[in-house]
Amino acid sequence: MLSTLLPRHRLPLLLAALGSLALASCNNPYDLLIHDRFEQGGFNSDVDILWVVDNSSSMEDEQTDLAANFGEFISSFANVAEEGSTIEYDTILDATTAWAEFQQNQDRFLNYNMGVITTDISSTGNGNQGNVRDATGIGGVTCNDARILRPSDENVAGDFVDLINVGIAGSGDESGVLAAAFSLCKGQPPTFWENLDSRPDDDPVKAICRLVPAQERWTSGDLPPCNSDATGPFFRDGAAKAIIIASDEGDAAVTRNDLPPQAWVQNCVDTTDLGECGCKNSFFLDFFDGFGDRVVFFTITPSYQLKGEPIAWCDGGELDIPGPCNPFGAGTCSLDLYQQAACESAGSYIPIQENVGGVTPEEPPSCQDLAFAPALNDIGARISNLDKGWRLSLTPDLESLTVLVDGEEITPQSERPSGGWRYIPTENAIDFTGDSVPDFNATVDIYYLPAFDRAAQTGRPLPF
Repeated sequence: MLSTLLPRHRLPLLLAALGSLALASCNNPYDLLIHDRFEQGGFNSDVDILWVVDNSSSMEDEQTDLAANFGEFISSFANVAEEGSTIEYDTILDATTAWAEFQQNQDRFLNYNMGVITTDISSTGNGNQGNVRDATGIGGVTCNDARILRPSDENVAGDFVDLINVGIAGSGDESGVLAAAFSLCKGQPPTFWENLDSRPDDDPVKAICRLVPAQERWTSGDLPPCNSDATGPFFRDGAAKAIIIASDEGDAAVTRNDLPPQAWVQNCVDTTDLGECGCKNSFFLDFFDGFGDRVVFFTITPSYQLKGEPIAWCDGGELDIPGPCNPFGAGTCSLDLYQQAACESAGSYIPIQENVGGVTPEEPPSCQDLAFAPALNDIGARISNLDKGWRLSLTPDLESLTVLVDGEEITPQSERPSGGWRYIPTENAIDFTGDSVPDFNATVDIYYLPAFDRAAQTGRPLPF
């Protein structure tokens, strides 16, 4: 928290926005204006990006669109120049140019690992059951060395096109969230497997990871048999995890008989107001909370909500989903799992089809395929922001929040769908979306009044 001056022309606007709240609180010595400032100096840029692609019989066109528009995604953060060409490092001049580009646009130089799995958890082998695939065919009797894309690779875009072509012979019981969970299990070191049995039987991590076959676990000092290559494992300690799921149906995991454990669901139903569906979804999402690194979901899946009837979203605002567009009749609970995964992890949910018609018999829905280019560009921009910490010093009074980037006030996302800021209660943080994601060199100033007694929040009184 810094005490710094705003540009002179910003002071009247800020005082006008906060004046009434400050005056109302002037009798409380703890209700003083808080200023959190963030400058994008150094940061941990490690992000593991896992693509979970539906390989059922109806996904051929969507896979083609993902491949065709991948450049929009990767250009948001990869080592490419503004005109789209890869930056080379063959000469001293090239290296100098690359360094200058890095200094100006560090958010586009994430140290990423990127891999692809399918939504098929019924079949074994390459790409299935959470196995990060290599460039050979999907399936088989075991997993092969993973093809992990990294910034140093010569042709990331071309290799991704090959990897995203997972075919359309996969199981019709797609389970994107559970496939990602299996993938994360298989990326854990030997100490994790040694201690797994010590967890409670109904612990989501234990309940899911115990289903991983023994031969696919990393149980020795050697490289793990799945989800690694000669350089190392796909999942790295301390790296943020970005999970991108593209599917035209819901997640069938909520219809399983073995997961979640019935006792877990019943206890949840008895002690919360989530209901059976909410409890099942909560179980799968609690799994990802059982690991130390941040996991963020970006889901491109069908919708069932009616256009024009906004639903509550996890940032305290609302989301108007242009539906219903659910061509295969996936259950609402299975679709809720994808939406809740995005919502609760502060990621993003994008309907794979958009209703451009109505919602009545007179004006029925008219669903058209998603425009993948802007959708992937937005996801790429969001991933480039995962490592940027906009966490606040104290819990804010939400009505008092004012956010500035390089001295210019940013509108809340609830008032500007194309981009803005939103408050994430679970992180006590500000998140930026769309065209409001700050550039690397930006300075972010966040002003607010504390929601309650500062001493109670910090554990110590002010020295006056």
